[in-house]
Amino acid sequence: MKVNFILDMEKSLVGSGVYSSATRLANRLKEYGINTDVNGKNQPYDIYHFQTSLPQSFWKARILSKRKNRKYHILMTGHTTIEDYRDSFLFSNRMDFALIPYLTKFYSHADFLVAVSEYNRDILLRYGYDPSHIKVISNGIDLTKNRKNPRLRINTRKKLGISEKQLLVITVGLCIYRKAPDVFIEVALSSSRHQFFWIGKYLSLGTIAHSSFLREKFRSARKASNIRITGYVSRLTLEALWNAADVFLYVSREENQGIALLESIAYGKVPVVRDHPVFNWLTPEIDCLKGNTVEEFSNQINRLALNPKLMKKIQFNGKNTLKAHDINQSVKKLADLYTEIG
Repeated sequence: MKVNFILDMEKSLVGSGVYSSATRLANRLKEYGINTDVNGKNQPYDIYHFQTSLPQSFWKARILSKRKNRKYHILMTGHTTIEDYRDSFLFSNRMDFALIPYLTKFYSHADFLVAVSEYNRDILLRYGYDPSHIKVISNGIDLTKNRKNPRLRINTRKKLGISEKQLLVITVGLCIYRKAPDVFIEVALSSSRHQFFWIGKYLSLGTIAHSSFLREKFRSARKASNIRITGYVSRLTLEALWNAADVFLYVSREENQGIALLESIAYGKVPVVRDHPVFNWLTPEIDCLKGNTVEEFSNQINRLALNPKLMKKIQFNGKNTLKAHDINQSVKKLADLYTEIG
């Protein structure tokens, strides 16, 4: 079986969750005997699996779906939603009137939709899609990889000037309003004894939503001694920071899954997340802590600083919870789906 992953604007997506998940899945599918290309040219293919919903993806899907007597099938991963697009880029909040019919039409070209979470599936159902043509398959992460490196943790914290008595709180994501860097910064400003790192690509303020508001927040962050906005970092640097950290603060206003959250748990970080339906697979006080306001997030972080037993309990339980997102399960489900419809 030959599968082509359509990942338009591939170079621009490097470093994003969409790019990382798609390339990871494509590589692992080959282990199941499925010849998988990313933006391949080796026609013909049995399945075209769209990973993006960009305009060029739309026209490719339209052309592929209209061909008579076609022997291939079209799949789409439905992680692009109206809810996920809002509060991201310049004018994104003014485009609902166009985006709703656009996405509805785009996804209608698919023979089958893949939702990356139950929450993602619920959104696609609200768009009017047949539940029998939607399957939930987590993007997943590799749980066989040993991410923890105590020596790297010690060396990194030493280089950063962070003592073991201090909490290092990190997050990973684009610096856009939807990801809530403003909330992250406010939490950090109210918790001056802890260190906070925002790791992720810093986009030009002229290209993102609520740029004037965020500009003031970033100015406040630059003046604070306990906040660092790193911008894009290499994989090696990211691994060092994952190991050095204690807490993963995920205050994003909207997600369809959140691969960075899965990674954080795999590294043994304690997740403090927004109380949002997409994170319902996590249980408060068992494998995470939850909040909705700056005060609530700050209180949860302070609880962890004062309660090492709570940290260890959440870290231990997180390992078991994460098993449902093992990439081996994801790849097997995806391979089974290909076989079923192919």
